[in-house]
Amino acid sequence: MGWISRAGGDVYLGSVLLASSALFLWCEAYLVALTLGLSAIGCLLPALLISIRFRMLTEINGEEGVQLPNEALGVTDATFKELYNNDDAKGRSKQSRYGLSDFFWYLLAPAHAIHQEHLESADVRYKITSAVTRKLCAAPEELLQELAEKHAAVLFSEDGLGKHRWEAGRLWGSWEGGWMMGSARHMFFPMFERMIFELVFPEDSFDEDGIQTCTESAENVLDAIKGVSRRKMGTRRKLYEYLKAKLNTGSALREELDPQISQEEWALFLQGVFFTTGVVQLAEGMAHISTALAQHPHVMQRLRDNPDDDVYLSHVVTEALRVWPLFGIAHRITSAEIEVPNGKLPEGSVLCFNYPKYHMTGYKQPEEFIPERWYDLKERNCNYLPFGPPRNRPCPGRRLSLIWMKAVTKIMVQRAAFHSCTEHTRSLPCGGFMLIQPHQQDKKAESWAPSLQLWLCMVFMRGWLAFTSVSRTVMQAVNEIYMLRESKQLQLAQKYFALYGDDVTEPNKPCLANQVGHP
Repeated sequence: MGWISRAGGDVYLGSVLLASSALFLWCEAYLVALTLGLSAIGCLLPALLISIRFRMLTEINGEEGVQLPNEALGVTDATFKELYNNDDAKGRSKQSRYGLSDFFWYLLAPAHAIHQEHLESADVRYKITSAVTRKLCAAPEELLQELAEKHAAVLFSEDGLGKHRWEAGRLWGSWEGGWMMGSARHMFFPMFERMIFELVFPEDSFDEDGIQTCTESAENVLDAIKGVSRRKMGTRRKLYEYLKAKLNTGSALREELDPQISQEEWALFLQGVFFTTGVVQLAEGMAHISTALAQHPHVMQRLRDNPDDDVYLSHVVTEALRVWPLFGIAHRITSAEIEVPNGKLPEGSVLCFNYPKYHMTGYKQPEEFIPERWYDLKERNCNYLPFGPPRNRPCPGRRLSLIWMKAVTKIMVQRAAFHSCTEHTRSLPCGGFMLIQPHQQDKKAESWAPSLQLWLCMVFMRGWLAFTSVSRTVMQAVNEIYMLRESKQLQLAQKYFALYGDDVTEPNKPCLANQVGHP
């Protein structure tokens, strides 16, 4: 009887296990199907949103908006670059009606009215502020290299990503534990804020609360640009107050600033140009580079094996900036009629230069990340303008950015390894979600590959990205609509020019509308 009971129990247990296994397999298949379905939707929705967004940024200007390259007008390849450099296509913000200028000013507020990229070339404010930018960016290469190496070495260590650091809390896991997971952009933002701080205020030591204030404000600007968040004017105003206080404490920089522009405006200038735009572009650039290396391990390994091969390192950075340019659309406003191969562009046209589209033409396998292609190509002969047109106010931070991105990349590949299965788009709304391992931990994992830890992390990452991609895309669409409506109500650029007219000789022209958080 005991045997029969045991047998019955075994049969019962076996039935339960069989049923449980079937249920598990059904649930697993369901979850896999759901994940794959969400992944498919997540891949389609962002691409659709990007397409709609580029069209919206052109059509926001009404009939005056023209997106380029444009095959119908014959503006492609060399003609695109020629038009971009045209002396009659240098207008920055003054439009005849609500348009892209108002939206860009809205996104960058409260630093919109003094940001040098928004100022017309003839404006004395541009001449004064751009001189300050050029001087700071012209720091000796040795100093820039030293800053990058120092802060990159700290970042990729327990001192930089250890449990005791506030920015480490923005990632899952720990450097001490051998793995971290999260946004690469979140990792790089505080590092570049510290580097910019030392460049701007070399005689002063930064405090971590101040760096956190800088980081939160700049990230909010970038998140608003990408539509993943709305503007947080209180957060941005804290940075303005912090920088104004720095100038008030007798900073050496203050003595070099033209007194024709108020101290409040200078604080907003530093906020917009250096602690926002500068840091945003650097962090975004490194997020793309680290994501590219995570998804092309042979490139990462070649950099690691050849630390002194600066030529290949340059090609890696160049290719990353080609495939994922830092700018989506930049606009210029024509001051006179311009002839193009298949027609004419009237005065007042808003030319929307589409960087990703331009960078995807004229290359073999254009969408592929192939650094080796630059052994046979010259930047000046290609459809390649990552820092803007050379004769139409190119980005003044080009030299500094390249020095810093190369130096940081060289150190990070020696100290860490990256793994990512995120969809690598130019907008990269997830910030470059990836697994980060100390290099020695990565080598240990390779010895018994496939690593169970790595496999589990990648499975989690795929699921996380699939589930968040859909909700984030919906959130982007909602936020974009909200911010477009609000920017149309505020019309910051329109009100500025209505107030000051065509006066380009008066340097102190603050725009009070929403400048420091007021409605």
